[in-house]
Amino acid sequence: MNILQLSFHASPFSEIGKNDGGGMSVYVQQISKHLSEKHNVTVVTGEKAESFKNKNLEFISLDIFEPELNVEDKEIHLQTFKNKLEESLELKSFDVIHAHYWLSGLIAKEISNELNIPFVFTSHSLGVFLDGYNKERVDCEKIVMTSSDVVTASSVFETMLITDTYKVDENKIKKVIPGVDRKIFSPNLSVKKENIFLSIGRIQEQKGQLQTLEFLNNFKKIENDFKCIFIGGPSGKYGNEYLQELKKTVKDFNLEENIEFLDNLPQIKIIELLNKAKLLIHTSQFETFGLVAIEANTMGVPVLTTNNGSLMEIIENNKNGYLSESLIDGEVNNFVKKLLNDEEKFKEISNNCFEKSKNYSWLKTTDNLETIYKSLI
Repeated sequence: MNILQLSFHASPFSEIGKNDGGGMSVYVQQISKHLSEKHNVTVVTGEKAESFKNKNLEFISLDIFEPELNVEDKEIHLQTFKNKLEESLELKSFDVIHAHYWLSGLIAKEISNELNIPFVFTSHSLGVFLDGYNKERVDCEKIVMTSSDVVTASSVFETMLITDTYKVDENKIKKVIPGVDRKIFSPNLSVKKENIFLSIGRIQEQKGQLQTLEFLNNFKKIENDFKCIFIGGPSGKYGNEYLQELKKTVKDFNLEENIEFLDNLPQIKIIELLNKAKLLIHTSQFETFGLVAIEANTMGVPVLTTNNGSLMEIIENNKNGYLSESLIDGEVNNFVKKLLNDEEKFKEISNNCFEKSKNYSWLKTTDNLETIYKSLI
């Protein structure tokens, strides 16, 4: 098969955790690598990045906009992207198009209509998650989903959301669960665990880092021997403002000795910190899946989360983490305190994390997508 992967607004092979490079970039990167073992895969982005070709995998940047540009401002470049795409590639040669995120979906819809090429759509994030409900985006997402041949969903939660909110035929939705790269996320059991908490994600309001600080301020009343490290750079139009708000809150709560902001880090450094950490704190309100939770579990690190959507399918209380509507909760404090002070309990929960993570594999993800592609051709 000749497969075209569209990642208009973010380069999947650039640094993860910076600008718009998040879970979607990991997803596109991984499925493209695995699919290219059997098929010809071309990945195209509008973001400026270094293009390359490696055997059956080709990555092309159309060099339209800078990585730092806000995603809201990238929208105006959609027609330029389509024009340059048509100039750069023989689009008729592709058997299937897979569009990632709604902006790529708008492009794929037009190409599919013009050339009668089937297309698959994966949202990775949805307009209904945004504060104030972005009607224009939601309307566009509905058009994209209705026009596509298949919509993939990463969780039961996302499937229900797409069916109920976007009124998409459930038969068109295929559940495809993301995976984890065990070559990268491979725990070093000889490393001694420390009282380290991690918050991994781009610094933006929807990721909820302020909730984490509120939890730490409350938790400090019963246990002060911990360090929480925030990994991720500011993202979005108000990312820098939010980071300054977080830093001010740290001072207001007198948490300077307990908190460290490390901006964006290369993956090898994140792995080093996961090897030392006893907890990942996940406060992103809306996720179609929650890839970072699986990556943490693969490293034997339990997850504390407030996400009562997709994370309900991943986290079991007192097994591989803890899910609570609010982090200002006595039971949450008890759970975290045990992780810090009860070595046997931590080992038990860490082993549960390893077991849970075995359910997730990029090879399975790719096999499912390959089956979907073939069914459409």
